[in-house]
Amino acid sequence: MDTNRISIEFSSSVYLVILISTLIWCLMIVLAPLFAQMGGAYRNISGFVYWFYSPVCHQDDARSFFIFGNKLAVCSRCSSLYFSFLLGIVIYPFVKKVSDVTLPSVWFLLGAAALMFADAMLDIFGILKNTHLTRSITGVILGFVLVFYLVPGFINFFHEIYSFVKFNMKNKARNEHQPQ
Repeated sequence: MDTNRISIEFSSSVYLVILISTLIWCLMIVLAPLFAQMGGAYRNISGFVYWFYSPVCHQDDARSFFIFGNKLAVCSRCSSLYFSFLLGIVIYPFVKKVSDVTLPSVWFLLGAAALMFADAMLDIFGILKNTHLTRSITGVILGFVLVFYLVPGFINFFHEIYSFVKFNMKNKARNEHQPQ
């Protein structure tokens, strides 16, 4: 059997799950204000979506983008991070083979995180007020960079689990068929 083909098929399957999950995550961010605008029973669904995202975002009105007359389910920084992550996932296979689980230098991740941290800390300490633009830019940068760590990380993680289960099932089957 061609192990590269299995690896490519497996990697592509994990990639597709990540893509679909991220697409649904981002879609719900936009559907919350749309459902709120539609009213009626949709307003209850909207309330649930806002509640669902509340553990991962402060959802402050002053720091959020608005569409359909209502704020997105997450703030401007979070929405920028999530949507750039989605964009990064879409273009990922054009930049890097999905089966290649090597990671870029950790300095890219640390640099992107440091920019976001600096933007937040400068605002918190009153040194430099951040804006929708600075929050969005730092969110976009970190969201895009995260793709190149999380996609190979998830592929490698699930491949390790798959290999472990497959190995243990083979050993169990072999032990069951051996005479005592």
